Amino acid sequence: MMGVGVLLYVGLSIGVGFWAARRVKNSQDFLVAGRRLPLLWSLSLLFSTWFGSETILGASETVAKGGLLAVIEDPFGSALCLFLVGVWLARPFYRLPIRTFGDFYALRFGRWAERVATPLMIYSYFGWIAAQLVALGQVIGHFTGWPAEICLGLATGLILSYTIWGGMWSVAAVDLLQNVFIVSGLLALVFFLPAGWTARLETLPTGFLDLIPDGRRYTWWEYLAAWMVIGLGSLPQQDLFQRVVSARSESTAVQAAIGASLLYLTIGLLPLVGGLFVRLYHPEWLNGSTSPILRLVETYLPPGVQLLFWGALISAIMSSASGGMLAPASLLSENVLARWHTLLPLWKARLSVLLVAAACFLLAWYEQNIYHLVGESSVFSLVTLFLPMVIGLHAPRWCSSSAAIASMLLGLGLYYAAKGLETRVPALWYGLLGAVLGYGIGLLAEKTFLWSRRVVAR
Repeated sequence: MMGVGVLLYVGLSIGVGFWAARRVKNSQDFLVAGRRLPLLWSLSLLFSTWFGSETILGASETVAKGGLLAVIEDPFGSALCLFLVGVWLARPFYRLPIRTFGDFYALRFGRWAERVATPLMIYSYFGWIAAQLVALGQVIGHFTGWPAEICLGLATGLILSYTIWGGMWSVAAVDLLQNVFIVSGLLALVFFLPAGWTARLETLPTGFLDLIPDGRRYTWWEYLAAWMVIGLGSLPQQDLFQRVVSARSESTAVQAAIGASLLYLTIGLLPLVGGLFVRLYHPEWLNGSTSPILRLVETYLPPGVQLLFWGALISAIMSSASGGMLAPASLLSENVLARWHTLLPLWKARLSVLLVAAACFLLAWYEQNIYHLVGESSVFSLVTLFLPMVIGLHAPRWCSSSAAIASMLLGLGLYYAAKGLETRVPALWYGLLGAVLGYGIGLLAEKTFLWSRRVVAR
């Protein structure tokens, strides 16, 4: 009966996606919902940006093992990112005369910078999308007992079915439905925990619930890095830009981003509550192969309420995967295949969704570890795209194509070099240092070259 209920819910979600696809008439409808989303739809869309398997399954287990300082990245860093979008980037994003965030680098730094930035952005999504496909495949396997490969293929097909047809309209409509289940399911999880369980919180180790490091378990370098990974690193990304400009007005985009930040922080705390309960009452679950939060659901929730939680989990995964799949597909369609005129723009966008889905399926087939898949893509944009974005928005007189390219490449190079050294200082700090040095060197080299040309011309 549980499996039948989950199947009906998935069918309902896909049906809503196809219903919303009727509004797609052109590529702008497909990519940014024609810039017509009302406040509630826009808020729901932004809230769903990263609220996936990592938030519900990963964060709950992580907080049970390491305390609040171990989950700064998500949900706290994710909420920070949405808040910064609302107070800082929503208005300039909305006013930019561009269709994708790759176009931003072409507008501010020239075509060569855009040709470097776009592949970096596309690549950064593959690990994240693949992780959601693996998670959904595992849920399907839990109910069916089918082989992992078949479940992974079915998971990919489910996400692809409505995303390739309805684009952002389908993603937004399905997100709105699914967020009702996410909120209801997580509230139910907390509600059915035994009364008075918080009395044992005093038995937790010293500093377990601290949000400020004491210098022993976590250094300030690690603490600030955790805030920055999603808090700053996800700002220069296509999916966030796409969701912001899908709103019907600037003010709607601002209000939706700030509201989504508050909602993310509130709802994102609920899996952490479940993780703390596991730490206090069932610490033996932390060493098993099954997620502690799933064992908690099976043990304490009535069957009907379990179905509500499974709907919440599936909703979170599908929301993240569909929106994530659309973002690199938009970049591929508009910035890589733009000169290919054989297909109409709308069908070119749909073909791009298919290509991205195929690539992520192959990556998920090769690497089944959700943590590793997400970890590989988490700081990629921070060390390559963040600094040029800030300069392009706020210091246009310092914009330089060679400086932007040098910043991206040196930031990426130093980041991976530092990862190999395994230093106590997180590798992203070396990547950011490389980005700053690269931009300075590239800018100086360009100014020197232009000065030498003027001297020779005289």
